[in-house]
Amino acid sequence: MSVEAYARSLMKLLPPGRLWKMLDSWVEGLMLGAAEELERVDQRGQVLFWETDPRYANELLPEFEEEYGFDSEGTLAERRARVVAREIAEPRVRPVDYQTALAPLLGQATEDVVVIERSSAQALAMGDQREIYRFFIYRDPAEPGSYDLDAAQDLVDDMAHSHTKGYLIESINFLCDDEFSLCDRDLLGV
Repeated sequence: MSVEAYARSLMKLLPPGRLWKMLDSWVEGLMLGAAEELERVDQRGQVLFWETDPRYANELLPEFEEEYGFDSEGTLAERRARVVAREIAEPRVRPVDYQTALAPLLGQATEDVVVIERSSAQALAMGDQREIYRFFIYRDPAEPGSYDLDAAQDLVDDMAHSHTKGYLIESINFLCDDEFSLCDRDLLGV
């Protein structure tokens, strides 16, 4: 917002009355002074907002580099690219991450933990686009080893992004006669 817009907003906050009309020039000067400071803080806040994105960081780039243990070497673009690459790699939770984390709890080798994700085509065929955000982690009960399904489900809940829901299942695979019958459209293992 501009200084004038802030000043108008501040003037509208005053209570109604003749007193403000009598002190009009003094109050207007006071509000313009306050509005200048509000506009400065607003501009600084916008710069800070953009600085939180490492793609545009200038002032905060050294702090990003310190957080990740990077040296401040290279051009500005190279330094930003290093931080962005690390930021992108950090929050992802891929199927292999679930396999690695759950293998000890399920008593299986990492590669034996099966993560079943749904494609958008499968969700569309099921008639519910939200199904794309549901995934299953399958543990074959025929596999040897001891396991803790409750602790594994808790770990899945902790790892999953806010918009996804993971289910730990332990059921025999159900085979359909054909891929279009939708015979197993409900939750697996239920």
